Amino acid sequence: MKKLFLILALFAGLSFAEDKNAVGLWASNYGSGFDLKHLSNDNVWDVYLGSGLGIGSRGFTAIGLDVGYYFLKPKAIKADASAGKFPMHWGPNFGFGYWVDGERKNRNRVNHLVIAPNCAVGISWFPPTSFKWDVSLELFPGFRIYRDSYENDSSTKWDSETNLGLGVDFRLLVHAYLF
Repeated sequence: MKKLFLILALFAGLSFAEDKNAVGLWASNYGSGFDLKHLSNDNVWDVYLGSGLGIGSRGFTAIGLDVGYYFLKPKAIKADASAGKFPMHWGPNFGFGYWVDGERKNRNRVNHLVIAPNCAVGISWFPPTSFKWDVSLELFPGFRIYRDSYENDSSTKWDSETNLGLGVDFRLLVHAYLF
């Protein structure tokens, strides 16, 4: 998995300055995954990869990708140095997700596609330790464009529905600055 993050970083043109690139884990109200974060003095690039597997007859398989470019305010919260640093970030985030559900009501299988242009707002905490790491919380309100395709029990014909919506999601992240 680390090789995948390194390849993504190379394609994104990120520099490999020490203590500026992190690998992290995230959990949200819709899933979980890994991410790669590049931190500079005034901005943040974040690439989120998500996937999931369900168990039982209502099982699902999912994959997702989010990319965010955030503006950074390094001293958003003034605190004593012994408490660490609390930078804030905000900016555009674009997400894409695909998942397949198991059986649901009168449908055998449902394929879902979502495209989500968002605006993320977050805050991080960098503890005052020799090993550089952070904990972040992000909220990202935005639009959702859903495309659902399903197969009815009565036939092998696939039907589709497209829906628009608004949503507010959140993510909790933990990063370790390893390279």
